[in-house]
Amino acid sequence: MELMIELKAGQGKIQELYQTLQALLPTLRKAQGCRDCRICRDVEDGETFVLKMDWDTRASLEHYLHSSSGSALFGAVDLLSEHTQVRFGQEGPWEGIDSLKKLRKEH
Repeated sequence: MELMIELKAGQGKIQELYQTLQALLPTLRKAQGCRDCRICRDVEDGETFVLKMDWDTRASLEHYLHSSSGSALFGAVDLLSEHTQVRFGQEGPWEGIDSLKKLRKEH
């Protein structure tokens, strides 16, 4: 299951958002079911980051979202980003962060 989270940094929060996302990578990569995880930065505006993840199952993703690292990810979204959208799969529509938060609450 592919998941992309696009985060536009809040005013003056670019470096802090980037450092927070970088700090989450080692834990993400070790999470059960995580096949791949990387951060990309939009070279045109420099304020937008995309966290790309690939999970073996939806259950693995849900398990991660309930972990302390998952909580830190949601904290970064809430505190450091001005706008966030998510997309499940390469062809899925872009949705608001609430769709990911809902997935966390379902479990």
